[in-house]
Amino acid sequence: MTGEPAGDQPTTINLGGGFVYLRRVDGHAAIVVSSIAGTGAIGMMSASEVDARTHDALRRWLAWWAFPDHARIRRVNQVHGGRVVPASSYNGAAPDADGVWTRDSSDILVIRAADCAPVWIVDPPNKTIALVHAGWRGVSAGVIDHALEALETAGAHREDLHAAIGPHIGPCCFEVGPEVSALFLDDIGAVGDAGLLVIERKRQDGVSLDLGAAIEHRLLAGGVSDVRIDAADACTRCHKDLLHSYRRNGTGGPLMAAIGAVLP
Repeated sequence: MTGEPAGDQPTTINLGGGFVYLRRVDGHAAIVVSSIAGTGAIGMMSASEVDARTHDALRRWLAWWAFPDHARIRRVNQVHGGRVVPASSYNGAAPDADGVWTRDSSDILVIRAADCAPVWIVDPPNKTIALVHAGWRGVSAGVIDHALEALETAGAHREDLHAAIGPHIGPCCFEVGPEVSALFLDDIGAVGDAGLLVIERKRQDGVSLDLGAAIEHRLLAGGVSDVRIDAADACTRCHKDLLHSYRRNGTGGPLMAAIGAVLP
């Protein structure tokens, strides 16, 4: 991952899977989901320059990227579960869920993350998008499956879907115990030997968990084509200069915002 500014030029850094860190010459930065370009949807994330934990910080970041003040934000109260709701269920209070979907171009879907993976799933023929907060608890609770079911109920054919898995904690830094790894034994490539870990180990029975591999396996099992799945390979814990990480910063630390919308 390299990208050096040249004079007054923007800085770009490839995060893998079509995710590109972009810092403008004015210092404002975002991560662009270029892999869903051409699907009728857009996806972006804030980066380490912003703590998007608060609504005001989120609004300021959106304004920097030309989203209007009146943009209709649709977020959920993330509970690390499997529930996915339509944006139309928003009634002023964010519903308890970890995924949200819409086909209304007036909606800006928002989830927040710092080690968990944001996942964009787009249905181009029906101009519909789902945005999912996918940590190990949510993935094991079926949040990916429920997102696919929601889009299918809204008219999608699963073979038409495009998915993008955003930056998340990598197998280099994600140590879990057998009580967690047991939930992912059927997910190809998800559970690895502790020798993959580059961090100081916390437990003797710990192993490496590849969250991205688990998500990708569940997308494939759910009928999404492998050629329409892209995944960032930048580890949130490893890249302090670009990304926020719960396991690096601890409880109450800064968060990144992931947004998704369909174009008019």
